[in-house]
Amino acid sequence: FWPEFANACRDLAGIRKRQLSCGTYTIILQYNPARAASGGAAVDKESIKKRPCFLCRENLPPGQQGILYRDDCLILCNPAPIFNRHFTVVTLRHRPQIIISSLQRLLQLSADAAPDYIVFYNGPACGASAPDHLHFQMIPYDALPFLTELTRRPMIKIDAFVRLAAVANCHRTAVVMESKNAAALKKHFLHFLKTTQTILSSNDEPLMNVFCLYEKGHWQVISFLRRKHRPAAYFASGDQRIFVSPGAIDMAGVIITPRLADFENLDGDSVESIYREVSMDEETLNKIMRSL
Repeated sequence: FWPEFANACRDLAGIRKRQLSCGTYTIILQYNPARAASGGAAVDKESIKKRPCFLCRENLPPGQQGILYRDDCLILCNPAPIFNRHFTVVTLRHRPQIIISSLQRLLQLSADAAPDYIVFYNGPACGASAPDHLHFQMIPYDALPFLTELTRRPMIKIDAFVRLAAVANCHRTAVVMESKNAAALKKHFLHFLKTTQTILSSNDEPLMNVFCLYEKGHWQVISFLRRKHRPAAYFASGDQRIFVSPGAIDMAGVIITPRLADFENLDGDSVESIYREVSMDEETLNKIMRSL
């Protein structure tokens, strides 16, 4: 029995939501106090070194149970769920959060989880509260309607197996890839990562939040490209502070507000401003697309 999780599920049943219009799209604000620990997690290298990894088996809550997945991972209930049936999938071995070495796992997991779930990955510097331990998350397939809008956009065929689209008209920048061929999709995604690193003049993993959907035999990989993790208002003091720390779910249109004041006071303009500030600029996205 895990009383903390039972309380989180009970609280989730009474969660408050509010819809905001942001020009051509809408977003949902969710007031979820239980997410304060995740949204406020210190993810700098020194803080990570000082704390035990809370995703390693020996440090899991005593009541936490897991399902062994393909002899390599555990499927765990997320202790602070955002949706009903919100799971975290963690590797058995402690290894860093890196998309290049885990892309095959992401594709396999999304195919195994379909049609009921979609899978996402938070980059180590833009949303992952445990950047030192590789993990994905699974949420219900219909939890984020905005993703459906993105995958229905016109796409360009870049070879016999893969189609591509860029998104830049929703105050966020994203790249959508689609294919029925896992090997071809992996090849082009890795090329996309290396191209982005070259354009950014960086050897580090590009700041990104990645969703993977599998439906009717083909994958859709949606990568929200970032320039920073948290907006300046996150670090402000007093009434100027906005406690919003955007991860994958926030970028996909459900913004989590652990504080009631932010839930009540945020409006369309402030949401647009947050998205613009943390997202890659359109000019850089266009350079990436031309290279691809």
